[in-house]
Amino acid sequence: MPASKTLLLNTLPLLFICCAAILGIYALGNYFEDTITRNERLPVLELSAEVLPLEYDNDLLADRISVNMPTWFGTQAVTEVYRARRGGEPVGLLFNPVRSRGYNGAMELAIGIRYDGTVAGVRVLQHRETPGLGDQVHQANSPWILDFNGRSLDNTPSAAWAVTRGGGDFDHISGATSSQRAVIRAVEHALNYYHSSRDDLFR
Repeated sequence: MPASKTLLLNTLPLLFICCAAILGIYALGNYFEDTITRNERLPVLELSAEVLPLEYDNDLLADRISVNMPTWFGTQAVTEVYRARRGGEPVGLLFNPVRSRGYNGAMELAIGIRYDGTVAGVRVLQHRETPGLGDQVHQANSPWILDFNGRSLDNTPSAAWAVTRGGGDFDHISGATSSQRAVIRAVEHALNYYHSSRDDLFR
């Protein structure tokens, strides 16, 4: 048998193994990429169902921008803005996360706002507040945070963005005043930012 033919026969299995390995790596990469994408999407979609319970037909994760507005959000960190649209028209957006400072440190919230400027929902994502006191602002511990639903700058004047103990509209929770103020401040600032920047946010 010619040497060239022998070399070819000996090389073919190696080429086959190499091709199979490359295809396997490619398939594995696609599998993990899809898994990572699903894992990234799921928390945002679950969150949007709570704070942005609106009908929309666009891809929230694809239709998003990042904003860095320390004047409004009190931090240099980036806030993601997920924009909901139906038939190409804006219906609302999700700020995630919005940061504020509670009694024991930083708090992170998700805030949904309808296109008309009313609050669609608010949720506390992370906090360091004292169990049994400041943590009562968390939706798992009390329904207090639901009072933001439907609020806007039009139906809640500036002086009303405070707890009842301070002359505002929001029920006071004993021992949680600083935590409540942090949440109220974050929501009011988000609404003010939205009111001043709505056209740019949906551009």
